[in-house]
Amino acid sequence: MTVFDELIFLENHFMEERRNGRKMADLYESVQHAAHIVPRLYLMITVGSAYIKTKEAKASYILKDLLDMVKGVQQPIRGLFL
Repeated sequence: MTVFDELIFLENHFMEERRNGRKMADLYESVQHAAHIVPRLYLMITVGSAYIKTKEAKASYILKDLLDMVKGVQQPIRGLFL
């Protein structure tokens, strides 16, 4: 559970980036380039939470995008997420 406690600090960092002039849309796009799927999901959920709090985009748009990522299909033979 300590991971979830640390994600609060990460979310605060993203909010601080917004206060420094970065757009949440840019942050949301940039975390999608993480190489591994599980860290990418954590980052997207954390940025998505901050994005929803700022009300720069509709919550339904962000949640639909996150839901599509979570539903990622795993290829059983190679163990790859497609």
